[in-house]
Amino acid sequence: MELSINAAIFPMVMGISIGPKDGNLQKAIDLPRGANLLYLHSITDRTELGLLKKYATNEPLSDADYEQLLKLFITNTPRTQPPSMSNMDFLSHFGVELFGADDEIDFRLMATQVPSIKADTWECIALDILRQSYCEIISCFDFGDIAINLGSWKTEFDEIKQSLLNALRSALFFTFVGFLHGDDRSLYPSFMDFFENEFYKRVALVHAVFRSTESGKKIEYLPLFDSFYNLRSSTKADLIQMLQTILNNTDIVLDERMMIKNRLIDGAELFHSNTDAQSIALEQSLIKPVVNFIVEIQTADEDLQAANTLINSQLHNQSINRSYYAMMHATKALLEHNNLLRDWVPNELNVSENHSQLERKLTGLETAGIITSSFIADFQYVKQKRWVADYTLIQFKEAESNECFNRANTFVAEIKRLTA
Repeated sequence: MELSINAAIFPMVMGISIGPKDGNLQKAIDLPRGANLLYLHSITDRTELGLLKKYATNEPLSDADYEQLLKLFITNTPRTQPPSMSNMDFLSHFGVELFGADDEIDFRLMATQVPSIKADTWECIALDILRQSYCEIISCFDFGDIAINLGSWKTEFDEIKQSLLNALRSALFFTFVGFLHGDDRSLYPSFMDFFENEFYKRVALVHAVFRSTESGKKIEYLPLFDSFYNLRSSTKADLIQMLQTILNNTDIVLDERMMIKNRLIDGAELFHSNTDAQSIALEQSLIKPVVNFIVEIQTADEDLQAANTLINSQLHNQSINRSYYAMMHATKALLEHNNLLRDWVPNELNVSENHSQLERKLTGLETAGIITSSFIADFQYVKQKRWVADYTLIQFKEAESNECFNRANTFVAEIKRLTA
């Protein structure tokens, strides 16, 4: 049975012709496209033939089909890359060689390169099948003037734009890996439901990184919706800076920021159940310091906002309470920054330390010259007012709640400066 597909789904970066231009012996091939087409003509595997037939005839794929399709290219097989100018043997680089002699010369695949070409070929087919869906998802976000192409070959001369495409491609492939090997597949009734929801979340993350990255700097995918083992190449400082920039960027819609924050927390709690040495080391060196710091400093900001709202509502005792807790959470962020918080408790995200322990450790930072005595005095002042507000019948006035709020606001700002 003859099957017809659009050859343009495969990349083409160069063409090679052999033989006289005006003769009958000329053979030509486009690369790497020609290698993909040679592979398709050579398929004998029944599973691949079945998928190819469905693709060529626009027959809908089942969930099992999608799983088989993804497994054809989500592998450890090395992929072909553009040849360097110093390597003039272009054919072999693309996995193609000449065979025959004289008027029988032709092109064929090199046996050693067939696995790579197979993976490349099926990747191109999968991307074509899902192109409309992933383009619609990406179009939900404003990425500026950029032509969306998530193939493996470079399509942009602008390095910043290409880095964005690379980040979106990473988001796409992490989504594929999540379907094959992740824990969230059972949450969705079908592959397309999984793909549309999970890819959307990852694109939202790329968009947040894009909106938070300084002009002129490359964009990198942050694998928060994937295995935390993928964070191993990150440094604590860089990861905290990026997450804070995203979560504090009001140009990013609140729902997206909350989705990212919640994933960070949920992912850390899930990772905490791992007890192997590698996981424990990663948790102690990166996950706990980053997640605790982010959560504590974000909570401090939220408590400050609540304190201000309560002042405006004439709820001054309650405002003093929130001002104190803003300072307490900021203190925990500073202590985490200096590796002074205990290990977190099983099944709980935040480190549990009582107020006296936190104040004692904060005072220790003054002794170490990390924070000045005036901020310790502010902490103790607001702490005392909070005790009275919470445990007596005294009703504070606006001036007193404003004083506590101002001291808390200055305290949190100093913690942010010390941890920047």
